[in-house]
Amino acid sequence: MQKAIIDLNVNAIVGIANAGATAEKNQLLLDLPEDFQSADIAEWAYDGKGLVRDPSAFLKQAKSARKARIKREAAHLIEADDWKLQRAREREAAGWGTLAEVDAALAEREAIRRSSNAAEQAVDALTDAASVQAFVWAVDVAVAAPRRMTHKQFMARFTDAEIQAMLKAFGDNPALRPWWERFSLARDISLDDAVTQSGVQALEAAGLIGKGRAAEVLASGPAAV
Repeated sequence: MQKAIIDLNVNAIVGIANAGATAEKNQLLLDLPEDFQSADIAEWAYDGKGLVRDPSAFLKQAKSARKARIKREAAHLIEADDWKLQRAREREAAGWGTLAEVDAALAEREAIRRSSNAAEQAVDALTDAASVQAFVWAVDVAVAAPRRMTHKQFMARFTDAEIQAMLKAFGDNPALRPWWERFSLARDISLDDAVTQSGVQALEAAGLIGKGRAAEVLASGPAAV
């Protein structure tokens, strides 16, 4: 008589053994119930005493398998995109490209990650195994690229007069000096960074740049100077 091979680590049937087989470490052999069908193996679980049929176990297993496949599919999409990011980084490092090109490639990869995360959450919300097995997903979560620029590009958003006024203020005002030192050492600046935004707004509040200039400096695209 065939027996069920129970993995005691997960309390699930992991195979069927013929008569005379012996259990391996962390396994148990049990007689198969009379109503056992091999097609329904995932619906059976070991409860510590014997085999019990649990339809929810099949749904759980189906979800786990589909989510694992989503992860593999997302990883494959990101890997297939490696060349875009590598090219953008090399071009930017050589001065032939911009940080915007790098950030566009990064945003594409982040869109894959967020879409796959959303897909896994959608799978978790399904209530029947057939829907889980038929589930398909796409990269449909939009991700805006970071708004970064080099330190030189950022400083070019200020007029010469504004820079002179700032340099004098940074020397005279200890409260403003840490902000200036942070940006003096930074290779690139994010316009979406809270410190960047608060610092530029502080420059306007202190009268070092004109009224409305903070919004211009922090705007996407070329800033008016």
